Amino acid sequence: MSMDKNQSLLLASAVFGIIALLHLLRSVLSWPARIANFDVPLWFSYIVVVVAGYLSWLMCSESRK
Repeated sequence: MSMDKNQSLLLASAVFGIIALLHLLRSVLSWPARIANFDVPLWFSYIVVVVAGYLSWLMCSESRK
């Protein structure tokens, strides 16, 4: 079973969209995040929302061409 280019782009778009949504929820609800012994600052999620949201939108629009 093989995926064509449009299906792959839609799948990647959905993954990036979910990541953006989860980081948006983390930002709004002030959920803590810790990786090993490092507390991830909340401002990092703001950046991830913008970058992942843009990638999601870009891949979704590319899949429709």
